[in-house]
Amino acid sequence: MIYSVTHLFFIVVVVVVPSVYAHIAFWHPSMWGFNVTDKDPAYSYDNRPVVPLARMTFDEWWFHNHLQYPPHPNDVFELPAGKAAIAELGCNKGATTWWNSSEGGDVRQGDWPCPRSTSVQFHTTGINDVKGCALAIVHESDVSKIKPEDFTVFSVNQTCVWHRFTAFQVPADMPACPGGKCTCAWFWIHSPDSGSEQMYMNAFQCTVTGSRHDAPALMKPQVARRCGADPEHGITHPTPSNCTHGAKQPLYWLQNEGDNMFEDYMGPPFYNDLYDFKDGAQNDIFVTSTNNAAQSQKRDTYQPSRFSRFWGNEFHASREVTVEDV
Repeated sequence: MIYSVTHLFFIVVVVVVPSVYAHIAFWHPSMWGFNVTDKDPAYSYDNRPVVPLARMTFDEWWFHNHLQYPPHPNDVFELPAGKAAIAELGCNKGATTWWNSSEGGDVRQGDWPCPRSTSVQFHTTGINDVKGCALAIVHESDVSKIKPEDFTVFSVNQTCVWHRFTAFQVPADMPACPGGKCTCAWFWIHSPDSGSEQMYMNAFQCTVTGSRHDAPALMKPQVARRCGADPEHGITHPTPSNCTHGAKQPLYWLQNEGDNMFEDYMGPPFYNDLYDFKDGAQNDIFVTSTNNAAQSQKRDTYQPSRFSRFWGNEFHASREVTVEDV
């Protein structure tokens, strides 16, 4: 009998624990799906902004399937050129400034993103295990015209998601948004050391303030390549020649459709030096000279390989093996 109870407890832990891990989101009234709850009749599944995205169809993960819940036209997140934009990340809206529109009320705990919880709640064993997150932008306000490859990562915070108040440095050369409004998104992929793997995307209306009248245009973003040191997988030195230099797309990974990353389940892509995403403003994303324009055009013809620097064909097999663990 003791063995049976213990065995049953083990099964419950294996099945239940991953479902509570890693619920975190970017929160601001400018986001799509700001007021979506787990009881929303529009969805047959829990589609709150904090719910992770894995093995979904394109329509399910793109904009977190929140396109039918757009923000108010006047709710816009400001990006001050050459300065920091402060985002709020939290496991629940109640942990943020906008707690008064959450289901559970005010549960804020200072700068901690998951009140009354350990960092395991957001897939992190500690500050040394965070892998960074990113903001990306499209200079287009009509979301029906936007494709995944249009987003350009313009800021990275490599200590994300350790803080509720997370600073994203905005490049000083960021051009103004046409008509005063752009479309942005927050992206995150966590360490594989604490719970099942997923990716995160929350989109929001944004505008760039303080732009120069002669600010350069953004280069066309390309697919990022794995090129940094990766000692966990036996790679002790970076491979700069394999980096994608200049503007880069977000990392779309682990979905049934629309991926641009095909890394193994236990070797996810990250918004850090592993993919040449430097901490802070991404200042190499602009067309600043004829040479840069030519280089950008040359990279436009690049067709990314399905295989990363060191993986091979394990992705789909690993994906099938782990599908029951999420």
